[in-house]
Amino acid sequence: MRIVQATPFYHPIVGGVEKVVKKISEFLVKKGYEVIVVTYNRDRKHIANFAPIEEINGVKVIRVKPLIIWSHGSYSPSISTIVKSLSPDIVHVHVWRHPHVLQLRNIDSIRVLQPHSPFYMREQVGYITFIYYKLIDKIGKNVIKKYNIISMTPLEREILYRKFNINSKLIPNGVDDELFSINSKGDNYYFYIGRISKEKNILTMLKAYKLSGITRPLIIAGPDNGFAKEISRYIEINNINVKYLGEVSEKDKIDLLSKCRALVNPSPYEGFGLTLLEAQAIGKPVIITGHGGQEFAAPPGKSSIRAENDAESLAKAFIQMEDEVLYKKLSEGAKNWAKNFRYSMILDKYLKFYKNLLSI
Repeated sequence: MRIVQATPFYHPIVGGVEKVVKKISEFLVKKGYEVIVVTYNRDRKHIANFAPIEEINGVKVIRVKPLIIWSHGSYSPSISTIVKSLSPDIVHVHVWRHPHVLQLRNIDSIRVLQPHSPFYMREQVGYITFIYYKLIDKIGKNVIKKYNIISMTPLEREILYRKFNINSKLIPNGVDDELFSINSKGDNYYFYIGRISKEKNILTMLKAYKLSGITRPLIIAGPDNGFAKEISRYIEINNINVKYLGEVSEKDKIDLLSKCRALVNPSPYEGFGLTLLEAQAIGKPVIITGHGGQEFAAPPGKSSIRAENDAESLAKAFIQMEDEVLYKKLSEGAKNWAKNFRYSMILDKYLKFYKNLLSI
């Protein structure tokens, strides 16, 4: 079986989607299948500095030069020609609303689409992007029906049915089994890791942290998506005990998680939230804001404290997380919940889904 994974970005670019695609691809290679990733030769800063063709851990990676680039989007007229030339049995397309979803809709292979739940709120992405989302959703109603769909959460499955009247196969994101053997090394600080961008709602987190009056530091890490200067300015002006580390390695991320009190995810909507699972696997509870896939990845009251999308509510969540009795309960619940998402259980679901489609 030959599988093509078509995705906007791929390793070594860091991100939730990128990690999912890498995990699926390398798992399939270990199972003896041929996997080719077709992506774009660019990073998030619009820089192209990768080999056009290379092999990474047994996965062949083809990076196509984009003709047009905007934000996280890319367009290349050659995507469909390249994928067709590979004669795949399965084409697994990632991230709804990207041009390659439209380009590959009629390719003569089994077609799978994993939207990765990009149903962000208007306040997160701004009016222009939100209008673009609405337009593509309207235009693409018939396009999305050309694919066999994978949803990550029950909420995404519900959204997809409501928006497009389509059913989907639920396969949640996973977490590395090795993380469960890592012990906590302390509870020294609160921790945020992710893209430093407006839609992640980091300013609200900073305002809440200041308002809470707690003494534990807050550490922020992640690649700058054009918002780091504003974050740094707020920290300096308000003289709060917050440190921004910039982008960190995978090894450093896990070390930082092992030493934190709790992970904070202030985004009012997340498709899922891989780092939520990673933190919980190490026994760290999380603070989440709003509604979305984060409530499935980290259930409130079981492994997380959920706040409304305002500084006052989030400040209360910080204060609650200082309660030792509640903290112990959430810490134990976090590890137990994360066990449901071990990659040793999750990855095989993709292979079974492929095989079922091929047998129909």
